[in-house]
Amino acid sequence: MKAVTINISLNPELAEFARSDSEARAFDSMSEYMRDLIRHRRQEQINQEVALLEKEMEHAPPGDPSDEEMAEIVKTQHRLREERKKRARRS
Repeated sequence: MKAVTINISLNPELAEFARSDSEARAFDSMSEYMRDLIRHRRQEQINQEVALLEKEMEHAPPGDPSDEEMAEIVKTQHRLREERKKRARRS
């Protein structure tokens, strides 16, 4: 897969933290460090979604959902993802 370049701006304090943390954790480059942070954040988000699904499954009625119930589940999932994106943009 072709790599995409993304440039970021950091204030001096964050830049120094990133430099020292990447060196302390023996990353060969800042790109490697950032990829690792993004992978960990992505896995954290997956883990949160799985935990939510597992929690909801505990209260689910037995059997497969109807087509209408499945459509509502998908609709709710999309709504929750959009709400999470909006919260992330504000912070």
